[in-house]
Amino acid sequence: MSEYKYYIKQIYQPVPDLVILELVDKRGWPVFHYQPGQYAMIAYKNRQGIFEDKHAFSIASSPTRKDCLRFGIRIQGPFTQGLARLRPGDEILVSGPYGRFFYDENKYFDLVLIAGGIGITPFISALNYAVDLNLSNKLSLIYSAKTARGAVFYKEIKEAIKGNPNLSALFSFTEEKGPADDKNVLYRRIDASLIRDFVGNVKGKSFFLCGPVPFMNAMVSHLMSLGVDKDQIRMEEFSMIPDDAFWPRLKNFSYALGLAVVLFVLIFNLISRSAAIAASKKYSAVSSDQTKPSAAASSAAPIIEKKISPKKIPAIKPAVPAPTIAPTPVQAPPQTMMQIPMPRTRMS
Repeated sequence: MSEYKYYIKQIYQPVPDLVILELVDKRGWPVFHYQPGQYAMIAYKNRQGIFEDKHAFSIASSPTRKDCLRFGIRIQGPFTQGLARLRPGDEILVSGPYGRFFYDENKYFDLVLIAGGIGITPFISALNYAVDLNLSNKLSLIYSAKTARGAVFYKEIKEAIKGNPNLSALFSFTEEKGPADDKNVLYRRIDASLIRDFVGNVKGKSFFLCGPVPFMNAMVSHLMSLGVDKDQIRMEEFSMIPDDAFWPRLKNFSYALGLAVVLFVLIFNLISRSAAIAASKKYSAVSSDQTKPSAAASSAAPIIEKKISPKKIPAIKPAVPAPTIAPTPVQAPPQTMMQIPMPRTRMS
């Protein structure tokens, strides 16, 4: 998405925990184009002159009013506290727009907007957009806040719906009591009966929810108890993060759920591997015990290894051959000459 340098035209706090920020282009150019309900990322320079990390905030102005970009921001951390200390003329870095949660007049002809707290910001954009274009689409707003003073766009909403039969608003203040002279201002929490009495038949209507997660979960339960199908409901946290920012994206419920699944798989693999290693060590220990000599045998005949340095190994002398003894000749026994007597002859 594109990045723009805008400057603060006006900044003020209607209540202690909320700041309204209006930005303009210093050259007088129109602000970037966006859809009613989208959000942008903004950053400002800290005391060292370095831009802080960007944070996401819904745009509260109407796209038809191209001279100014407006935000309504709850002060609830270091970034927003620093933002509230800025002054007119300070530079703001803005990128956007972001988000698929926006009002499309060609798609939503009978739309109910249910806002909790600062979740009103994208809906005030849609209301002013419908007023500026004089749309024939029907918009019904239910706005819950702690007090009337805390409903910072209360007067603006009342002015927007005045005399317009296609626009209506119901205000619910949960932490104060007041007069019952206005049927569209109640001092109670939103429940299924309140929604039914205000919007009537839910068939054919679409429902947009914006606010804290517990608030939206409660509204979903109320709507479904009235027979509203899930396909008719769209909800959005007002701290959405663009696709090119990873860590802040964890604020979005769907990405957090995906991360939880990944962590579960990693932990499961780690546990499985640890179990396999433990089993392997146990098997090795059993095998070692089977081959190890018994304690009795070891004590009866201890094995002592005598290590001899190679330098101390005595040289082996060659064997001396035994002396050769000549065989003694065997003499045959002397032969005795046998004398054979010769016959005597008579001499005549």
